[in-house]
Amino acid sequence: MQYCWGVPQTVLLLDDDIQFRSSVTPALEAFGLRVIHAAKGSIAWALIEEEEPSLLVVDGLLPDTNGIVWIEDLRRSGYRTPIVFVSAFYRDLATFKHLTHDLDVLKVFHKPVTVDRFAREVASAISAPISVTPAEQRPAEHQADAVLFPDEPSEPQGSDEAKSYSSFLPIAADNLTGAIRRVHAEAERTSVVAEALRQAHDLHGAAETHGYTEISLAAARIEDELRQLQKSGRLDWSTMFESIDQVRAHAAAAVGLPVESLKPVAAAPPSVTPAASFFLHRAVPRDFVPTLLVLEDDPAMIAYLRSAFDEVLVHLRPVGTVEEALKIAGRSPPTAALVGWPLEDRDALPRFLRWFRGLQGCADVPVILLSVDDDPHTRALAAQLGVDIFLPHPIELVRLHHAVHTAVERAMTPRSKIAVLRDSYAARQIEEAGIQCLLYFSLEELLREIDIQCPDVVLIGSTVTGTQVPAIIQMSSWDTDCAFMCFDDSPLVDSPVMTKRLDPDGGWLVEVHREAERIARMRRQQLRCSQTGLLLRSAAVAALESGLSSGQRHGRTYSIGLMSAVGLDGLDQVRARRLRTHLGQLIFGRFRREDVRGRWDDNTFVVGFDGSSARAVVDVVRRLLEELAAQRERQPDELSSLNIAVGLACYPLDGDTNRALILAARERLETALEQGPDSLVWR
Repeated sequence: MQYCWGVPQTVLLLDDDIQFRSSVTPALEAFGLRVIHAAKGSIAWALIEEEEPSLLVVDGLLPDTNGIVWIEDLRRSGYRTPIVFVSAFYRDLATFKHLTHDLDVLKVFHKPVTVDRFAREVASAISAPISVTPAEQRPAEHQADAVLFPDEPSEPQGSDEAKSYSSFLPIAADNLTGAIRRVHAEAERTSVVAEALRQAHDLHGAAETHGYTEISLAAARIEDELRQLQKSGRLDWSTMFESIDQVRAHAAAAVGLPVESLKPVAAAPPSVTPAASFFLHRAVPRDFVPTLLVLEDDPAMIAYLRSAFDEVLVHLRPVGTVEEALKIAGRSPPTAALVGWPLEDRDALPRFLRWFRGLQGCADVPVILLSVDDDPHTRALAAQLGVDIFLPHPIELVRLHHAVHTAVERAMTPRSKIAVLRDSYAARQIEEAGIQCLLYFSLEELLREIDIQCPDVVLIGSTVTGTQVPAIIQMSSWDTDCAFMCFDDSPLVDSPVMTKRLDPDGGWLVEVHREAERIARMRRQQLRCSQTGLLLRSAAVAALESGLSSGQRHGRTYSIGLMSAVGLDGLDQVRARRLRTHLGQLIFGRFRREDVRGRWDDNTFVVGFDGSSARAVVDVVRRLLEELAAQRERQPDELSSLNIAVGLACYPLDGDTNRALILAARERLETALEQGPDSLVWR
């Protein structure tokens, strides 16, 4: 192949992952490369003949073929086009050797990649003089290039390359150390242990290949301990910490770093989630994934945002129209909204903000404005419209991250809500203090609204009589943790259900506000149903999105199941709530810890199964149905009215987005409800 240095080199990106393509394309183009895309192997064949690309980037798993098989067919057809291989699945040494030795692949990357480094290496490969001699005829010293991980050691060949490999050892040691810390903090999570085991296994083999025997032996001991943990649930932490310290010490020695500067692993604190460490710099709920709704009609800007948050656990929901944005926000309120302005429609921003603030759960969601204009008039207009954070062009990555940090921090600060029963004077004082207040004049009205409004404090007025009122309020609530407070002159002052008694002549307003903030903060941090332990709907949606994305990146299936309680119509509220709680607790305890388990609405629950085929999920759900049937036989008086209907959907058979899977599962759930109690529909 001859290169024309005055013409931009063409790179064919063969990958069905839209997010990966959109994130690396701008970075490749920044190096002066022309990038064309193909989502399937069959499309790539046609583009090779038409465009004659200078280099191919090939993914390991494609919709219509396997990436390695596709490269084998390409080589058999006589094409010697340079290739870079990218995969989240193929990590073993045998595959690496087959790619680099037999198939003449220049470089091997493992997903997720560091975008800038990936683009730099691809540009370097395409600009360097490249031999197109078949691999079997190549001199030994030019056989294979380095396999590149974003955060793991590479596997070069030869003595010079072994020296190059040594520079990656401290990085590999740090990554393995972080994985061991996560195991130490979350040993019960199968996925955390599996990731640490994979890293230890890779380091064991790679270090042995390049002659670092001490590191290889220490990594092997870590691997053995982790396998023991998987089998028995126990391991020797003293041996584990000693082994990881040896890995780090020998890795430091390999690059000439002083061993004395290394701190022992046992003294290191457990790590937190990427979202917390990146944005909040403090611990947040483990299942909290910030969701950023992006209203932007410029594809280049969306690609930039994806690249900016590529290595941060933030779920982006890009849309191009106000209608789409409102539809998504109405289903699941985001953590923050980011709006590009001007859009093609100049009136889009005022219209969006007006309707967005009226959606349930979106009144206090922070809005970030990306503006091409940075003049006082535009800033004043944005403030009048209700924009929280103004971010002008040109956008700097540091300022973008800081804006999202501010929005997430603000969203994590709870706003308390107080319900007042029959005390208009107290309600007026609460409102004048700037605290959200809901005034009810009848107990029946409060009981109808409490499950919807979920107040943090219920302040019972002095005119309320009847010692059973607090107990009735508690029993009516499905998922509300709230404090009950009254004044000293109330007939209910001696009720054991009361959280606090207030002096009407003292600082009662401060006490009410402080208690409401405490309850709101506790509820926000939990993000879970207090009675069942299941994720609440917004947290469950974010977890499902994260699970599906992970499954797609790693070439795994992902299934979603919607389970609805049947037979609760006509029951009194107390018994219906008790049966729903029983079913929720059953779902929480009978599925794997790594599965997403959440409450969709009052009678419906959702489960996300990572890495399980539709058939495997069907077997698991059928066992759950059998267990519930056995419980009904043992406790007929309690559980005779409780049945469930189940609808299942599976990626990639039923769609490749979270929304498509949920809609398919919902449709099958409706069919199951029509079929009768304990029905399961999955295809």
